[in-house]
This record gives sequence, C-alpha cells and structure tokens, in this order.
Amino acid sequence: MRAAIYTRVSTTMQADEGFSLEAQQDTLMQTIERKGLQLYRVYSDPGISGKTFKRPGVQAMIADMKAKRFDTLLIHKLDRLSRSMGDIIAFIELVNKLDVRLIISAQGQDEIDTRSPLGKAFLQFNGIWAELYLNNLREETLKGLVKKAQKGGRHISRAPLGYELDETYQMHIVESEAMLVREVFNLFVDKGWGVNKIAKHMNAFSTTKEGGKWDNKNVRNVLTNPTYAGYNHFKPEHWPEENRILTEGTHEAIIPREQFETVRNYRERRSNGHMSKRSFDYPYGGIVKCGRCGATYAGNGSVVAGKQYRGYRCLNQYAKATCDAPSISERQLNALVWGRIEIMGDDLPDPVKKPKKQTVNIQKEIETSNKRRKNWMMALGDGKLSGEDYAQLVEEEDARVKALQVQVHEDTPATIPVAELKAAMLHIRENWDLIEVETQKKLAQSMLRKVVIDKNEDGWQIKELLPV
Repeated sequence: MRAAIYTRVSTTMQADEGFSLEAQQDTLMQTIERKGLQLYRVYSDPGISGKTFKRPGVQAMIADMKAKRFDTLLIHKLDRLSRSMGDIIAFIELVNKLDVRLIISAQGQDEIDTRSPLGKAFLQFNGIWAELYLNNLREETLKGLVKKAQKGGRHISRAPLGYELDETYQMHIVESEAMLVREVFNLFVDKGWGVNKIAKHMNAFSTTKEGGKWDNKNVRNVLTNPTYAGYNHFKPEHWPEENRILTEGTHEAIIPREQFETVRNYRERRSNGHMSKRSFDYPYGGIVKCGRCGATYAGNGSVVAGKQYRGYRCLNQYAKATCDAPSISERQLNALVWGRIEIMGDDLPDPVKKPKKQTVNIQKEIETSNKRRKNWMMALGDGKLSGEDYAQLVEEEDARVKALQVQVHEDTPATIPVAELKAAMLHIRENWDLIEVETQKKLAQSMLRKVVIDKNEDGWQIKELLPV
C-alpha cells in the first residue's frame, strides 16, 4: 500500500513544544515501517498557521489523494491538518468517501488507524460530532439571519420580477416587468381568475424573469411575495407562514399594500372553503384509470350559467391523442362506482381469521438500538469501555438490527365488520350529492385505490375496482 505523510508546524508551536517537522516525519516513518507500507510522498507546510486549509502542502496532498496516487495517509495529530472543526469534519468525510486509510500516530495516548476497531469507532464519533457541529452551525446561522431580518435587513441574492439590483444591492423598479406583476394581481383580484388561467393568459404575451413559461407556481410566487407591497421579509422553509418576518423596505412598491392584503385575504378564505375555488377538487382524481391504455382519467371542469359541471378524461386521449377513450361525466361515474360497490357489498365475505404472527416494531427496535449506542459511546468517553469492546458491540448491534429488518413483515391490516361496512357504504351512497366536494374526495380516496373503466356498445363498465 502506498502511503503519504503530512506534517505541519507553526513557528510558535515549534518553539514552545519542540516537536519539529523532522520529529513528526521520523515518528510517521517508524509507523510506515512497522505497518509494512511503502512511502509515496511527504507533504509539508512549515511555519504556516492551521486556521484554514488554504496551504500549499495540504492542497497538494488533497489533490493527489483525489487522484488516488496513494491509499494511506499518516499524520502526527489531527490538529496538524487544521484547527478548524469544519475543515476537519469535511476532510474526514472526504477520506471516507475516497476509502483512504487514515493513521493518526499520536491522538491522545493511542494511535488511530481507521482500519482497526478503535479507528472505526473514531470515525463513528466523528460522524456524530459532525452532525452536532453542522446542526449548531445551522442554528447560529439562522439566528444571525433572523436578527438581520428583524432589524429590517433584506435577504436577497437576485431581484424578483419587476426589479433590478444596482451595484450596492439596492432594488429599483423595471417598469416593463412591473406591468406584468400588476397584471397578475389585477386579474386575481378584479376578475377572480385562478392561477392556472392567469398563467395561460400571461404566456400569450410575456415570459417569466428567467425567460421561461408561466405556470401556476410562478403566478402563486408573484401573488404571495410581500416585496411587491414594499416589504422586506424572511421565512425559513420550515417556519409556518404566520411566522414570516415583515419589515418596512427601502425599495419602491409595485402594488398598493391594500391590494396585497386583499389577495392574501382571498387566498386564505379560499383555502378555508369560505370562497369558491375556480380550480375544482375532483373526488376520483388519480383513482380512475383508462381500460384501454392504462393512463389516469384526469378531472375536467367547467361552469355554465353559474352551474358547475365536472367530468374526467383520459390523459393520453386529450394530451397526446394516443388513445380514443371517451370522456365521462362525474354523474355517470358516480352511478357506475356506487353500482359496483353495492354489488360488492352484497357479496362481501366474512373476513378469514388468520393466526396471529409475532411481529416486530422495527422503528421501536431502531430507537432502542440508538439508545444503546449512545450509552456505549458515553462509556467509551468515560474510559469504562475500551475501543475494541466498543467496536465489537457496535458490530454485533449492526448485525442484530439487520437481522430484524430481514425478519420484519407487513402487519395484517385491521378489518371492519362486514355489517358495519355495508351500513356505512349505504349511508354514504344515499347522501353523496349532499356531501361537500372536498369531503367526497376524502371519502373516495380513503375507500378506493383504483377504478379501471371502459365504454363499449353496452355502455360504461368497470373492468377493475380495487378498495384501499
């Protein structure tokens, strides 16, 4: 195996500790000879601080390691690589990724060799510390961003549609784009258009900021961006919308703040079911399949004289013209589905009682395993457990969990008494037209997994119906 040596010393450290580059190299050469390795090259950074990885010796070593010019790296201590925890974590992750053997000759009182049990334990510890370090880094970064936002700072790397950034990162209105923003807001508020209809309208004469086609997501992003009302804002992805930080911006608003609040109010009322939605929910959406080509029957709605009509059509028929299946109205589909469910209900057999099997709660077992590992790590850190014993325990635990994962099987789903199921289906069928569309969808999705339909000379038929 070809081995490389890396040494570093700052002038202060050499004077105070007397452990020179030569002393480090001599110690590492003894390790190479003892382990029967072949020296490839010695990399060194004499008299250079270990604050960062921006050092010629370490950069050359990393480049050769990536090029697989050696497969083993020896260092005297981990801090010879860097005094930055982030750099060390990233480097050890790279070592693992490239499958390079790392030998640290003087880590405390022990030698660390990542091919040994103690070395494997060291790598596992590093992974834990890396997770803690990165989580803490994210938290501290988020604290800084929140503090900046609360003080009125703006978090923006590029200007949204309607604005441009100058050399000082101040935003200025681009009138040709601002007209598009105003158009989107006016269509939503004044004409009551939905996001899909607005997107189609905008595509007839304009593009997005990046030059692409408008879609419902682009329109929604415009309608929900407080920047257009003159606000600076900040919200991490995992925060709920009500926690978004809003502060007064220094840029000029494109739309009146009252119009932005009207949009927000309309969207909230629609989401709560207090306003009619232009894009309808379809109870059988995603469930109905074409009996000719296998494609999904997608919902298709229209409003005529104030009355809403819903139907379904084969995706391949209307989008690709590769199927000749006809469309079906929701009224026809309801009669078809409930007719089949009624027949099935009459023939429902009593559930077959199966002998109970010993099942394994794999999630609970994994949680238990993680607790054991943490206890072992604490014992190792307290010196109550040797590195070799720790590695052996972890190996045995890995084998145990793997065996459980192989053993585990899906639990038999709970069954509903036949009489109760028939009564529930009859009640739903009799009151179907009185149920809100959103509730219809929840019921259909909870009862049915797939409904395959086709039409022949005898009319519509269900070729297959699979319950959940």
